[in-house]
Amino acid sequence: MFKFIYIMESLLNGSTHTSCSLRQEQGGSIKQPNVAVLVASAGENLLRERMKLAKVLWDANISAEFSQQENPKLKFEIANALDRQIPFMAIVGEEEAREGKCKVKDLKARTEETVDLSELVKTLRGKGVVPVGCEFAMNLLKSESG
Repeated sequence: MFKFIYIMESLLNGSTHTSCSLRQEQGGSIKQPNVAVLVASAGENLLRERMKLAKVLWDANISAEFSQQENPKLKFEIANALDRQIPFMAIVGEEEAREGKCKVKDLKARTEETVDLSELVKTLRGKGVVPVGCEFAMNLLKSESG
């Protein structure tokens, strides 16, 4: 309720101080990544393949999302992941779909590798992706061992 009152008072007083700028001033960000993997496709009519890939990740409790657009452009998907600071992408193309593979793109390290779908979760975990809900435990382990 306080936020609502603060925002209303700011608007009525003519202040341009929005909740977004307040959050940024307080050291927060509205673009903090809560998604570990953005699932994308290279090619057309691959929505079903993106959905399959996301399900593999969700079943392993890995935070992932995909565009619900029928044919999103890969360059815009990459820009979206970079802008939102999502660390990894899983990309499926027509050839990868036929072979049961996908590309794992590490956006921080700027590397890319092709992996079998059966190895996707293992590959991402090897790169530091932890299951949803395990971040607290990982941070606690790090603080106790360090």
